[in-house]
Amino acid sequence: MRAVTLFFSLMLYAGLSLANLKYHPVSFILSTDKESYYEGEKITILITITNNDKERTLPVLLPHTQNTGQKLFYLSAYDKADNTLLLRYTEDRMLNMMVHDTGTVAIKYLKPLEQVVVRIYLNDFENYYNYHTQNTSHHSFGVPLFAGVYKINATYNPNGIALGDSIYTYYNDFEKNSISTGKQLMPQSGQITQMIDLKIKRSTDSVVTIERNKYFIKTDGDRFFYLSKNLPRITTDTHCHHITNLPPDSYSVKNEYFYSHFNNLYAEYIARFEDGDIREYRKFSDWCPSYLYTERYNDFKQKTHYELQLPDKRFYSVSYHQPGGSIHQETFCSADGTLCNVTTYEYNKEGKLKGKKSTITQPCVEVELEGSKKSVQRVVNLGG
Repeated sequence: MRAVTLFFSLMLYAGLSLANLKYHPVSFILSTDKESYYEGEKITILITITNNDKERTLPVLLPHTQNTGQKLFYLSAYDKADNTLLLRYTEDRMLNMMVHDTGTVAIKYLKPLEQVVVRIYLNDFENYYNYHTQNTSHHSFGVPLFAGVYKINATYNPNGIALGDSIYTYYNDFEKNSISTGKQLMPQSGQITQMIDLKIKRSTDSVVTIERNKYFIKTDGDRFFYLSKNLPRITTDTHCHHITNLPPDSYSVKNEYFYSHFNNLYAEYIARFEDGDIREYRKFSDWCPSYLYTERYNDFKQKTHYELQLPDKRFYSVSYHQPGGSIHQETFCSADGTLCNVTTYEYNKEGKLKGKKSTITQPCVEVELEGSKKSVQRVVNLGG
């Protein structure tokens, strides 16, 4: 029942969004200057801004000498899979530039049908901390972008920037009527470009630098291991930051395997179907509860498991019976995992819900580590 309610809620939201769809005469189109890039290579991203109005001259904000505050444009990277919309990485919206003087964005007035192209760069760490106002280079996902195919888009969000507030009236999708101010309308969360593919190839080099991290690549013949130190043998301890089966000079392979461990952040594991769709995706931490986000599918690409950490830091997990998609079990856990409410749903032979059973579990226990509290997996001594 919860799944059905959620479905109709999403449909209602989509209906409201379409009903309140606003016309934005200024459009933003994303592209890149190359078909593909190697790991760690500087990536040039082009944002073509067009005034589609045939009569009016309209203002738009452009990055100028901005070197403090929030970014005007920021990027998000999604998984390439078609069976789910999976956000992998998004960059910090705040600028972090080591410059002396604060700066600003600039207003550009576009004549009817006029275009302007803005360039921004990923992996340009030569200029990332430049004392000059190299704001176009200040884009990063905060973690290495390893080889593979990603879907990316950019968000133009002037909300909160003084000049932006002077030329836009902001709205949300649930507002039935917008106040007429004579300004352009802009979603509160910003205007999003279309999605494009970003293809990252593995290098043939045995040493690569990605996001200022140097990796020594070793292979066992089937997989490639990215080590933070040039060790004499392959290891899968904390020195191993990435494992892939992508061969050199490629960005895609059937039954792709992907594992990454971003120290002190989280780890990612991906198993795929031959066509690149997600079979299993796990984002997890070293602490308990370990899951941060999970999607798992059966051989028919029906979702069987879903987990995530909620905005209030609690953890939610649900498993499904397939075919049919009825809920098998739901779990809500406290932020420290020391208390979980588990609900198991029971069905009759016709598949109709006949009851449910709730239990309380305590999978984690808090411990003191290096002066701070951490949750670890509770160990049960079966020997008494």
